[in-house]
Amino acid sequence: MKHTLLIKVALCAAFLLAATGANASNREFKKLAKIEGVEHVHIGKFLLGLAAKNGESINIGDGISFSGKSGDILKKINSIDVFTSEEKKTAEQLSQQVRSILDNDGWEPLIDAKDEDGQRSKIYQRQQGRNTTVVIFAEEGNEASLVVIDGKLDMAKLMEQMSKEN
Repeated sequence: MKHTLLIKVALCAAFLLAATGANASNREFKKLAKIEGVEHVHIGKFLLGLAAKNGESINIGDGISFSGKSGDILKKINSIDVFTSEEKKTAEQLSQQVRSILDNDGWEPLIDAKDEDGQRSKIYQRQQGRNTTVVIFAEEGNEASLVVIDGKLDMAKLMEQMSKEN
């Protein structure tokens, strides 16, 4: 009996810590919205669910799109946050803080690319329990943009959907 109770308490603690860790990393990103000159858009689970239910598309900038056909993916996303800056000083500050967040333990780099035009793109992921956070960060000239996608994501399906849309 004591072992069963101990196992239940340990499992509850593990789930609580996993959820707390996921929220802590998202709080770090939310602080970026306080940088003067950074625009922030938050798309919550309710709106994503409505889009999935109605077969609507979610377009984030030029490079990321989820169509109504990807309803099963949209249902698994808890939130999407987009941070953008078009001023050199602000973009540099945003870039510095994003790098500081991603240098912490637990972030796995998936892609780090630079093209001939000088655009630099990075994609990172962090898994905590069943929750995955995907970060897409792009810099070019005086501009910087960050997309944070959080949910119970299957990375293979997410990347496949994103490549079909572009």
